[in-house]
Amino acid sequence: MLDVMDDEHPVDDGIREGIDAPADDAFTDHFTSPIYDDPAGEFAPFGTDEGSDLLAEWAARTDELGPSSTVRDLLADAFEDPADVDSLIAEIDDEDGVDAATTVVGAGFTLLRLTGQIDDEGRAVVLRALAALVSFYGEQPELSRMRDDLESFV
Repeated sequence: MLDVMDDEHPVDDGIREGIDAPADDAFTDHFTSPIYDDPAGEFAPFGTDEGSDLLAEWAARTDELGPSSTVRDLLADAFEDPADVDSLIAEIDDEDGVDAATTVVGAGFTLLRLTGQIDDEGRAVVLRALAALVSFYGEQPELSRMRDDLESFV
């Protein structure tokens, strides 16, 4: 999948489709920062390859999501062995776990955007992933905004 390119080239259609997919009202009512609609921001939940891929894929499959869907469900879909999700989550705490943390954040915010809910385990692991990204990159306004918004989401 292409990333966002220079001004002469449009955003890849897959990225655009994910961002343009209807978001749940509970998500749009609470997650109001422009970062949640940014398909190119380095620290935006859907600006990374992982986040944009997850959103585009699940936006095309929203009929498979419901009120009991979990972050683990979204992550497990990419693996043949469910134990691989536990391995991915464990990688968040590794020094080089940036990709794992980015994937978990993308999955969590994809679930939130498309269903307007997040499970307790998913919320905890996404907050852990955001903390890992802050540890790696330092405090970033986008990461702080996502953390604060997720912590205050009921």
